[in-house]
Amino acid sequence: MLTAFPARTYRQRVEAVKRRMADRGLDALVVNYPDNINYLSGFDSLGFLWYQALIISPKLAEPVFLTRTSEEPCTWELSCINEAIFYDIAKQDPLKIVADVLAQAGLSQARIGLEMTASTFSPAQYNALLGYMPEARFEDAGPLVAENRLIKTAEEIEYQRSAARMADQGMLAAFEALRPGISEVEVAGIVANALGRAGSEYSAISPMCATGRRSTMTHAMPHRQTISHGDVVILEHAGVCNRYHAILMRTAVIGKPSPRVKEVATLLTEAFNAAIEIAKPGTPVGEANRVCNQILDRIDLSRTRVHRIGYSLGLAYPPTWLEAMMVDEADDHVFQPNMSFSIEPNLSLYNEGFGIKLGDTVLCGEKGSASLSELAPELTIID
Repeated sequence: MLTAFPARTYRQRVEAVKRRMADRGLDALVVNYPDNINYLSGFDSLGFLWYQALIISPKLAEPVFLTRTSEEPCTWELSCINEAIFYDIAKQDPLKIVADVLAQAGLSQARIGLEMTASTFSPAQYNALLGYMPEARFEDAGPLVAENRLIKTAEEIEYQRSAARMADQGMLAAFEALRPGISEVEVAGIVANALGRAGSEYSAISPMCATGRRSTMTHAMPHRQTISHGDVVILEHAGVCNRYHAILMRTAVIGKPSPRVKEVATLLTEAFNAAIEIAKPGTPVGEANRVCNQILDRIDLSRTRVHRIGYSLGLAYPPTWLEAMMVDEADDHVFQPNMSFSIEPNLSLYNEGFGIKLGDTVLCGEKGSASLSELAPELTIID
């Protein structure tokens, strides 16, 4: 069994989820998020491209894992799962199998939690399950497992520290490669190669690079566009260790930056540092967002923010590396020791033709927070 943690860790996590289920009055939980399935079992595969589920209930002796037949070797070799059902995608409806497992456990009329916001659980699948279990009471339990993941163990933190070192290597390779004439896709490929040489696994999002006016496009994927002298270049990627992600975002300029680019980048770095400084245990997470905007508004920049200042980080699979906590005023979490999260007050000055990216994976300690990256946050100038 090749898993990131011993079997007892996964058993303890399942028991913690069962306690949360009891608090919610749930008789069963159907887990569909691939990161949650990994968290509870160690299962590591891209098999979630077809329906898969981990069914948990006090009435089941073991969690029951359902996946397609081609995932059988991964199930036995890359997880601590003991009970599994493998279905033929051409002949069987997996939602019927879920209903049968629950019915056989006496749960046909039970209160059942579903991860309704999971990208791996579609409205059509929900409707199919409703049809198979018309007397069951379903409710959204999306945050249930996710909340359990917010506070990291020492082992999880060490995986993220390793991932952060990998991400640093990828960024240093990008800085070394940047020059007039090289394309965005070439830079992204160099980053991917450096990450692989550093030991990083496949990421939930592949390396990003955008140059010139495209730097205003925060989530633009690399293109064949070549970099020119004077261009602002935004870079983003993650290091990954045992599926634990550490994201990293930086901005470089080819040659001397314009006074405006320098002004914006300098103020953004100040706001970034202030957001990390305020992220102390007991502080509402939205304070990081508020402090950042307060600094940026000295020169009316908060309106150019492209999204929230950050989110919790940890286990991830495509298409995203976000966890459940959002670092903004609408989220009611407070920072706690051993929470890991991003701080990334990215800007898009679309009307001025450039954007700035700056983001790190941050760990909250007993007295305050600190970045896991060893790279300086300031604008990088490529001579």
